[in-house]
Amino acid sequence: MTIAFDTISVADAIANYSIDENIYESSGMFEDIVKADGRFYLYKGDLTLNDHFILDTDSLQEGIEGYIIDGNLQVKGNIINEEGDYGPILYVTGNVECRSLLVGGAPVHINGNITAEEVIMLYYNHGWMKCPGIFIAPVMIVEDYHFVPDRMNISEFYHNDNDPKSPEENNCFEDDNEDQHISENLQASLDNKLTTNFEELRCDLAAGEYVLRPVKRDIRYWQQKISRNHHDLKRVPPELRNQELCMQALDKSVSAIQHFPLTLITPELAQQAVNISGMALRYLPEIFITRELCYMAAAKGAIVDLDIPEHFYDDELLQILIRHSDSQMERIPEAYITEDLLVTYVKTGRGAWLDKYCNAAGVSKKHILKRVIDDGIQYLENIFGWHFSADTYSYARSIYDNETYKEEWAEITQKYKRKLERL
Repeated sequence: MTIAFDTISVADAIANYSIDENIYESSGMFEDIVKADGRFYLYKGDLTLNDHFILDTDSLQEGIEGYIIDGNLQVKGNIINEEGDYGPILYVTGNVECRSLLVGGAPVHINGNITAEEVIMLYYNHGWMKCPGIFIAPVMIVEDYHFVPDRMNISEFYHNDNDPKSPEENNCFEDDNEDQHISENLQASLDNKLTTNFEELRCDLAAGEYVLRPVKRDIRYWQQKISRNHHDLKRVPPELRNQELCMQALDKSVSAIQHFPLTLITPELAQQAVNISGMALRYLPEIFITRELCYMAAAKGAIVDLDIPEHFYDDELLQILIRHSDSQMERIPEAYITEDLLVTYVKTGRGAWLDKYCNAAGVSKKHILKRVIDDGIQYLENIFGWHFSADTYSYARSIYDNETYKEEWAEITQKYKRKLERL
């Protein structure tokens, strides 16, 4: 944006535009948030911008608190405040026209009407808005945002989770995966019918795209989208969802494989995905999940109850899981907890919940600790660090306090000297 704005001090903005009364709930709140030595960009008269108007605090000069437009504002592209937590102040004394308006955390006060060619979207509860004028657009969405317009002319779709008058049929619903899905009424208005949630719509608006008008979206378009967000693979029309796009998304995240056409998934691809992350199992069709693949996944970060079907559980598989992450023990059903598994659990880490798991399995904790001690002096670090007692020390001493382990025993007892002194 190359518009030549004037700059004025916060004090001048208060004196000339009562900015402290026109932004936020009170002048006291304004003083708490806005720095007294800050400045505002000021434009006097009607302003026309031929591109998008980006409301981004991080891109402003240091000390700039926001914009004051003393007149009407016409933006040929989108007005975009992508950040939900914060943003620069925007105060317009006249009307605002734009393609779409996306506002998150930026405080916005428009004295006149707001007219959008496509969408008005306000989101996230850190934002603040005041507008006594009329909201005019085909689509208006107010999501988790504390604002209800007094006057509006919304021709196709209106949803506001803070407005009792918002049509119930426009509410989101849970799909089969228990994810929030936008209303079918909104989906019908969107050009891309594969858009299913507000986040996807926000991203499109933040990218400055048309979302209602029919637009050609070719392979190059989807390559760019997927480079920013692999989840967009699911919005690629089936006829364009080729191997190149799918592999591009897979390189970003194994979760992308759930959106692959079944014809592109092979045993070799399944192995490739699991080799990236064991969590790929949860996204693969069941027909591709084998015992061998589960073993590979166990060593690559799979989560036992989320990724590995229970009919593949066996002692060796569970051993691999615990050796790679002892926290997985809390997810293993009690019926599969064995002595050997508990020994591995103690060897791998702290064994913090050993009492709990021993009780669940009906196994003696003392017996487990003795087995760990028997398996080598290298495991005394785990024993003395997390399971030190007179019994464990006495048993370890009976095995390792001798000439064979003289140096190792001296080192470990010196390290835990204070614990020994308290016995």
